[in-house]
Amino acid sequence: MRTWAFLLSFVLTAAASCGGDDDTPSDAAASMDAARSDASDVMDATTTDGAASADAAPNDAATDANQVDGGATSELPPRPSPGCGMAGAPTGALTGQTMAIRGTDRSYDVYVPPSYRADRPTVLVFTYHGVGGTSNTNQFGFDTFSEAGGGSSIQVAPQGWATPEWDQRHFVPFNLDDSLELFDRVLEDLADTYCIDLNRVFAMGMSNGGQMAFHLGCLRGDVLRGILPSGGRCFSYGAGVCDPNHAPSAQECAGSVMVLSVMGEDDTTRHADEDATLEGFRQRQGCSSEREARDPSPCQRFVGCDEDAEVASCRIPGLGHSIWRDGRRSLYDYMLSL
Repeated sequence: MRTWAFLLSFVLTAAASCGGDDDTPSDAAASMDAARSDASDVMDATTTDGAASADAAPNDAATDANQVDGGATSELPPRPSPGCGMAGAPTGALTGQTMAIRGTDRSYDVYVPPSYRADRPTVLVFTYHGVGGTSNTNQFGFDTFSEAGGGSSIQVAPQGWATPEWDQRHFVPFNLDDSLELFDRVLEDLADTYCIDLNRVFAMGMSNGGQMAFHLGCLRGDVLRGILPSGGRCFSYGAGVCDPNHAPSAQECAGSVMVLSVMGEDDTTRHADEDATLEGFRQRQGCSSEREARDPSPCQRFVGCDEDAEVASCRIPGLGHSIWRDGRRSLYDYMLSL
């Protein structure tokens, strides 16, 4: 098992990224590429079988959607993590995991489908709860969909702050730096333990959790394939922190991501912030201001984005500040199509 070199780079650069005083953590991407290259050696004996299984796991609807919509996505091959080929890792609902972050034990839950295979690079999804919520790997139904799809994804759900005021000191902006470090280290740990497709790591969340997903799309865009925020937006915390009130050129973001933001038409107090947040991603990722329809309906995306970048939003009629329950399966299919 190989310990990744990118951990130290991430920890040292997270605070600088948030303050806008330094460059984004580009060393992380290079270190991760090295880890991916090493992991490929582990997969030599199983690549053909694993790739065929990975192709078969996503359902036909996701594959068809990618073919119909086209867009700026490329056919990325799976990139196996160092944990590929490592047998014996636990599966099922792994609740109450903990990791010490700057002297505070942060907890998180993991769901590894019982049909998980160590020879098949698997999608990994970070899912964040909102204010007053608790860690729940299945809050968007992805545990259920994964098992039905033959183990197509692993979910991890971090918990907010670990003190009595956790429901007030959630992810953003109260302990963003700590939550970034937790993301980095949990990703490292899971990728060392399980067979993760490092080309397909995603972040999503509801409300403040959606806000965290937006921030990760900025600060960890060189690690994430895509983000799926629900009811999320970014505020003005200062240049460099996914900030809609500063020019995109002043923001300390890394890489490009696929963005699909979901918000209810009745969630009106958040519309302006979401619009401004998406505008920042649009400009940074080279999209034009023209929109077109894309699946799932009623979503729309900006056209002309950079390769492997997308900025799309879904305003759901009749929905307030809550999860789009009828669209959860469609969101899962969208994710698997990338």
